[in-house]
Amino acid sequence: MISESIITIKGLTKDFPVGSGYFRALNEVNLEFGRGEFAGLIGPSGSGKTTLLNIIGSLDTPTKGEVIVLGKDISHLNSQESASLRKEKLGFIFQSYNLLPVYTVYENVEFPLLLLNLPETERKKMVMEALEWVGLTQKVKSRPSMLSGGECQRVAIARAMVKKPIIVLADEPTANLDAENSHHILRTMATLNQELNTTFIFATHDEKVISYLKRRITLADGSLVSA
Repeated sequence: MISESIITIKGLTKDFPVGSGYFRALNEVNLEFGRGEFAGLIGPSGSGKTTLLNIIGSLDTPTKGEVIVLGKDISHLNSQESASLRKEKLGFIFQSYNLLPVYTVYENVEFPLLLLNLPETERKKMVMEALEWVGLTQKVKSRPSMLSGGECQRVAIARAMVKKPIIVLADEPTANLDAENSHHILRTMATLNQELNTTFIFATHDEKVISYLKRRITLADGSLVSA
């Protein structure tokens, strides 16, 4: 039984046009997530994991069905409302880091806070706290090109977590990392999940990630196999 449901998915279907027909990426998916979960969408490439993550994150919309995230129906949000939801309530971690190469570590982590129009003193406190979480306070002036892959991903985690979002969506966050860095990243996220009660949802087929999950949701060919 899920307490304090923050994501409700009912009959979610997603079709992508292909030639004169379509490809069904998700087929009648029903799911629910509660506050503070550490859950993963598991399945091979093409199973619908990333599509589902993108719809939860309001980066895409359903073809059919209902997706309610923090009380907002994703299908009925305009572009400005979707952007506001992502800006204020959601954090994203990608396998390719997506750091801004000309910005320092500090500036990359600060960027989401600039969008929230917070005072400089408050921003500085929040950025340094986020960098402390991931053990990178000594790298504030470094640029991404000066960092290892593991350090870049830790910066990406700090950027996702700096505003203390309610939900963090992580798409194959360890794909480009070796085993040691992967475990470091996963331990960091598990700790933040515990301390901040942030809901983490992963899309992954990495056994290292799967071993940390408290809930495993299996997808195959766009359909829910187990939740």
